[in-house]
Amino acid sequence: MPDKPKYVEIKRQPRPELEESLASTDPNRICNALYSAAQHGPDWRWSQTVCLSNLSHESLLVRSAAVIALGEIALFQGNLDLEIVLPEMKRLARDVAFGPFVEDALDNIKASKIRRKSNKFW
Repeated sequence: MPDKPKYVEIKRQPRPELEESLASTDPNRICNALYSAAQHGPDWRWSQTVCLSNLSHESLLVRSAAVIALGEIALFQGNLDLEIVLPEMKRLARDVAFGPFVEDALDNIKASKIRRKSNKFW
C-alpha cells in the first residue's frame, strides 16, 4: 500500500525573499515561493499575477505548482479573479500533464465559494 501524502507546512516568506526566490533558477525554491505567496501573501492580486506568470515556466514542476497555488489563493486568501484565471485553467486542462493539477485547483476554487458574476464556473 502506498504511503499517504505527507503534509508539509509552507513557511511565510517576506515579499523581498519571495521575489528573490521567484527569480531563482532552482525549481524547488520557486515552488516554495509560489505556495508561500498563495497561502500567506497579503496581496492576493500580486500572488495571482506571480502564479499566472509561472504557468509558462520551462519547468513542469514550477508550472504545476503555479496551477495548484492558484487554487490555494482562493482557499487561503478568499479571492481570485476568475475572469482571468478560469480561461487559463480551461487551456491547461487540455494538456494531459496538467489535467489532475487543474482539477485539484478547481476543487479548491469551488470549495472557497468564489464565484464568477454569473455564479457558474464554466
